[in-house]
Amino acid sequence: MIRLVLAWLWHRPVQVLAVLGVAIGLAALLFPLSVMNGLIAQDRAAVRGTLSDLLLIPAPGAQPARFEPYRAALAGVGVIEACAPHLIVYAVRVTDDSSGSLASTQASDLNGVQLVGIDPEAELAATDFGAYLARARLAPVADPLRPFAVADDVFGRPGALVSDSLAAVGRLGFRVGQRFEVGTLPPVLPPPGEPLEPNNFSFTLAGTYAPDEYHLGMDRIYVQREGRDGLHFNLLGPEAPDFTEILIRLRPGVSYADGKSAVLAALQRAGLPAPGGDAGGALETWEERRAVFLRGIMMERRIFTLVLFFIVVVAAFGLFATLSALVREKVRELGILAALGYTPLQRGALLLGAGAAGSAAGALLGYLAAYGLVSQHRAFEGLLERLGIVIFPKDLYVVQGLPALWLPGQAAFLALLAFLTGLLFTLLPAVRAATLAPVEALRYE
Repeated sequence: MIRLVLAWLWHRPVQVLAVLGVAIGLAALLFPLSVMNGLIAQDRAAVRGTLSDLLLIPAPGAQPARFEPYRAALAGVGVIEACAPHLIVYAVRVTDDSSGSLASTQASDLNGVQLVGIDPEAELAATDFGAYLARARLAPVADPLRPFAVADDVFGRPGALVSDSLAAVGRLGFRVGQRFEVGTLPPVLPPPGEPLEPNNFSFTLAGTYAPDEYHLGMDRIYVQREGRDGLHFNLLGPEAPDFTEILIRLRPGVSYADGKSAVLAALQRAGLPAPGGDAGGALETWEERRAVFLRGIMMERRIFTLVLFFIVVVAAFGLFATLSALVREKVRELGILAALGYTPLQRGALLLGAGAAGSAAGALLGYLAAYGLVSQHRAFEGLLERLGIVIFPKDLYVVQGLPALWLPGQAAFLALLAFLTGLLFTLLPAVRAATLAPVEALRYE
C-alpha cells in the first residue's frame, strides 16, 4: 500500500508543486516570525532596562522607611545574589542660566525628570547599570564605582548622570561640569493654610550613560542616594524615606515564585511589614512591572502568526485540489481495488496516506528552509542589500541588522499545525474514494 501511495502522490508534477506550496507557505511563516522573535527579544531587554528580577516597594508605616533594616533582613537569604536601593523623586529641572524659572510653573524651559538616588556599588551588583555606563558616548565616567565624582571645587555641587540622548538635546548640553537646578515638593506637605515651599537644589553634570530604551533616558537622572552629596540629605531631609524601592537579583536557576516566597519569609522573620494587599507596597517581578507592554507585544505576535498562517491554509487548498483531481483520474483503479477486496476504509486510507505524505513532506521542507534562512540570516541580509533592499534602514530604525531568533518549540508546533491542516484538506477526497461504488467505478469511462 505504501508503494501505491507514493506512486499516486508523485505521479504528476502538479502534485509536487502542491507539496512545494505547503513548504513555501510554512517557510514564509517561520522566517518572518523568527525575525519578530528577535525584535521582541530586543524589546524585552530594552523595556527591562536596569530592572532586576524582583522589585520590593515597602509597605508604608508610621515611620519613614529606612533601607538598613531591609538590607539586614535580605542579607541572609540564600536565593538572593544582590540587592540595591532606589530613592526616586519626581522634580522639574532647568539649566543654571535660567534657575529663576523655578519660581513659575509656566516657564517654557522647565522639564519633568525622575531623580533616581542609587548606591553605585550595590547598583552594579544587582542590575545592568554597568552596561549603561560602558556604552556612554558623550561623557563616559572614568570609574563606575565613583560615577558621580566631579572636579575638586570648594563651591562644587554633587555630581549627576544624564543619558546621552538627554545631554544632546535642549539647553542642558553635554559639557562635563555643566550645572542645572531641580525643584520638587517637600516630602511632607504643610497643613492647610500654611505656605507650600518647594525644595530646590543644584547638581553638576558628572557624565552620561546610554540606556537601552530611548524614552527612559529622556527623563531619568541618576544621583547619589545617601551622604552629604546624596539626594536624601540635600533635597528631602530626615523626615522622608531614604529609599522607595529595592531591586533584588536572584541567583541563577531560582524561579521568581521561589524568590518571592523567600523574600516574604525574610521580611516576616525581621518583623518588617509584608508588602501588598491592604497594607500597600508591592513585591513584583520585572515582567509584572512591565506587564502592559509585554502583553501588547505578545498580542502583536499572535495576530502576526495568525495572519501569516493563512498562507499555509491557501497552500493546503492546492493539496486538496490535486488530490481531488487524483480521485477523478483513479476512478477505474479504485474500482479494481474494490473488486480485489479493498474495503472502503482501505481505499480512503490510500488517499489519506497520499495527503499525509504530501503534507508531511511540505511541512518538513518548509521547516528546514526556514531554519536554514534563520541560521544564515546575516548572509541573506547581505544578499538583500546587494539587491538594494534594506529591511530596517538605519535612518528610520534603531535596530542594527536583521534580528532573528529561532525558537525550536514554536517552529515545531507550527510545522505540526501545517501538517494537520494539509491532512484536514485531504479528508474530503479520501471520503470520496472510500464511498465510491465498485460497479460504477468499473463502468467509468
